[in-house]
Amino acid sequence: MKNPHLSCFPNGELCQLKNGKSHQPRNLPLLDQDLNFLPCSVSVSKGSGNQMEESCDESGIAEKKRRATSEHIAGITLSDLAKNFGVPITEASRNLNVGLTVLKRKCREFGIHRWPHRKIKSIDGLIRDLQEEAKHREEDHKALMAVTKRQMMLQNERERIERTPFRELESETKRFRQDVFRRKHKARALESQSPSV
Repeated sequence: MKNPHLSCFPNGELCQLKNGKSHQPRNLPLLDQDLNFLPCSVSVSKGSGNQMEESCDESGIAEKKRRATSEHIAGITLSDLAKNFGVPITEASRNLNVGLTVLKRKCREFGIHRWPHRKIKSIDGLIRDLQEEAKHREEDHKALMAVTKRQMMLQNERERIERTPFRELESETKRFRQDVFRRKHKARALESQSPSV
C-alpha cells in the first residue's frame, strides 16, 4: 500500500536514511520566492548613494535594503540626533536612514545612554497642561503670571535636554510633574465617585 503523503523526487529518486532504509520524500510545495527579498507593495523613492534604498524589479520583488555607508554613519552629528529627540528611537533610526543598533552606538558615542523622547514628551505634556490652566485663569492676573513663569521654566528645561540629553530633569520639574499627576489622579477619583452618588 502506497502512502499518499509520500512521493518521489521529480527524477524518481528515493531518500536514504542513516539506517540504510530508503523512503520516498514528502511532496512539499516549493516556494517560488527567494526569502532574501521582500514583496514590493509600496514604491520607495531612491535616495542618494549614502542612504538605504529599496527598489523593485519588474517581477515586483523588492531588493534587500543596503546598509548605510560608513561615511553616512560618521556624518551623523549630535544636532542630527537632537532633531529627532521628539520621536521614538525606531522612528528616529528610519528618519536618519540607519539601523537601530547603529543609532544606539552613535548615541553612546555622544554620551546618550537613554533616548530622551519620553523626557521631552513628558515636558511637552506639562506645557500643554499649563496652557490649558492659563486659559481657565485668564481673569486672575497673579495666577496667570505664575503659570507663564512655570511654562517658561519648562520650555528652558526642554531646550537644555535637547542640548545635553544625558542630563536628568531638574528637581523642581520633577516635583511639579508629581503635583500635576497627583491633581489629575484626585480629579479622576472625584469624577468616578460623583456619578454613583
